[in-house]
Amino acid sequence: MKFSVACNFDEALIEGLKPYTVYEVYGKLTSDYFGGGRPSFYLPEVDRGRLERFVQLAHGQGIEFNYLLNASAMGNMEYTREGQRQMEAMLEWLDGVGVDSVTVASIYFLRLVKRRYPRLKVRVSSHRYTDNPRKVRFWVDNGADYIVVSEVNIHREFKVLEAMQTAAQGVELQLIVNNWCRQDCAIAGNHAVSLSAASQQNGKGFPLDYCSIVCNNIRLNEPVNYLRANWIRPEDLHLYEDLGYHNFKIVERNTPTQILLERVKAYSEQRYDGNLLDLVQNYAYPLKKMGEKGRDAYSYRRLLKYFLKPKAVNLAKFTKVIDFGKTASVLYPLVGPNPVQIDNRDLDGFLDYFLEHSCQNRDCESCRYCHKWAERTVKIDPQWRERMGAIYDDLLGEIDSGSFWDPYIKTAREMAGKLISRVAG
Repeated sequence: MKFSVACNFDEALIEGLKPYTVYEVYGKLTSDYFGGGRPSFYLPEVDRGRLERFVQLAHGQGIEFNYLLNASAMGNMEYTREGQRQMEAMLEWLDGVGVDSVTVASIYFLRLVKRRYPRLKVRVSSHRYTDNPRKVRFWVDNGADYIVVSEVNIHREFKVLEAMQTAAQGVELQLIVNNWCRQDCAIAGNHAVSLSAASQQNGKGFPLDYCSIVCNNIRLNEPVNYLRANWIRPEDLHLYEDLGYHNFKIVERNTPTQILLERVKAYSEQRYDGNLLDLVQNYAYPLKKMGEKGRDAYSYRRLLKYFLKPKAVNLAKFTKVIDFGKTASVLYPLVGPNPVQIDNRDLDGFLDYFLEHSCQNRDCESCRYCHKWAERTVKIDPQWRERMGAIYDDLLGEIDSGSFWDPYIKTAREMAGKLISRVAG
């Protein structure tokens, strides 16, 4: 068993990984020409100098570094003279500073790197949704060194996973253990594309993570989605090892060091006594575990840097995003206990059903196996749930109606009208 761990560029992380079988960390610049799989506002502040130093630090501990070139869409920039110049410069730099491998989400990038920079190993991103033996063989035939299995739909299809191992012909398949995207998410592809644009240096759009807002609203209304997600509990890793999977990936790159190390410890020891969301949720990190670098990620400076775009949106309406960010602890740290609690050990035995049953040929609403487990194990603070429900209704109403982009003069008139009505009343 070996682990690939998200890199938050805190030097204490590398020191803390010493006791564990971590063979690599993965990360990227906060933004680059092509973008990646996460928005810049979500990532630590990293320039080239800091990344180069971190590669050297990791190598000093015998840990490899994987750079993410995993944008799902680049506006066809890669097929232009400028795009070619930028890509050559990027790969030349990565090769020169000793990066060991790159993760790509493009067949062109895979073939390009294998031909022009043969020293670099190439991993196929989970955002290519590799979920059957035929897709595995495609990437193997095109020279992939590693393949990250789809993060949204296949972790509980054990017969398919077994067949994928056969098709891999010795190429390592990697499983993300603590992703919590909704099972078979219909908008995962759209989400990946929007995230790519939000980490490109020249991106001019507003980094509104609309897909995430929609999905979190669905979780609130249908708590079964907390359990239907494709996470793997530490206690169940052995089932995947029995199928030949030994390369496991731990996310996320915005996670404070203390929490990342707690996740690595749990998966290394194959046991966790606590809230499942401590392992899988990619926000709502407790303030007491943030550390100095973690708290900077939630600073007003970063908030203004990435969201102060008065020409892109109506900033008077952006206060609704702030309200969402505070209440859900997305743009702000979590103060107090997590309002959603799922005792990880209460899920002992949950996965047994899937060893013999497939979800691909049945309707969840007819099966309702996960629903029954969710009723017993998912506990949501009722006051918080009511408050979040109102916030989602308001925020999504503004976005879906287009009011989020209203002219400022229209908003000023509406606010003046409300004020006059209150005074008159």
